[in-house]
Amino acid sequence: MKKYIPVLIVLFCILQACNKESGSISGNWVTEMPGQPQHKYGFSLKDDGNASSINMKNLNYEKWEKQGDLLILKGSNPENKQSSGITERLKIISVADSTLILEKPDGKRVKYVKTAEVEKVVNNFEIYECFAYINKKDSAFMHLNVADSIVTGDLVYMFFEKDKNQGKIIGKMRGDTLLAKYHFISEGVLSTRDVVFLKNSSTWTEGFGETEEKAGSTAFRDRTKISFKKGLPFKGIPCK
Repeated sequence: MKKYIPVLIVLFCILQACNKESGSISGNWVTEMPGQPQHKYGFSLKDDGNASSINMKNLNYEKWEKQGDLLILKGSNPENKQSSGITERLKIISVADSTLILEKPDGKRVKYVKTAEVEKVVNNFEIYECFAYINKKDSAFMHLNVADSIVTGDLVYMFFEKDKNQGKIIGKMRGDTLLAKYHFISEGVLSTRDVVFLKNSSTWTEGFGETEEKAGSTAFRDRTKISFKKGLPFKGIPCK
């Protein structure tokens, strides 16, 4: 019987190792922000059980605990003072030194990565600028955030005797040129078209060129023929 004891001990140790997480769940965990891939959001889990949110304005985490394979986050909604508090129960699928996969109650799994640069993650999200084009009765406003060459923001056109266009843009910087898709609503209809802006100091000039319909979107026929000579100049203004 004694010769089986070492074998049992080894098996026991293997089972225990399999049940252990390969990394610590404490730390700063972030994932890509929907619609804004250049930005990250998530939470910080402190060793003492305290927690905090990262780039989440409507959710302020305060405490966390681990119960079995569940991560329990407790906090509040700063915008709802009448709320008694928020509790989230997320299933821990896996934990490693630099990655964490959680499953939400609806079954959706989200992959988080650990970061030591929380301040940079927050600053990239909070740094944005505003611009306006005004010419007699025509006006347009743009709210942009640029991080790691990726640009997202809001764009509104209000031209005299024309339908208002309001929506969001997402694109990339190529040198001093922004190439983006503009997803907007006009008269209750959602549309998409290409937009291009040339950056010069604190001004963005919108360029124009021949367009064509491609897969339900209005796209430039030839980007090499885009002209900025008579483009709309958006000048920097204070953000409200």
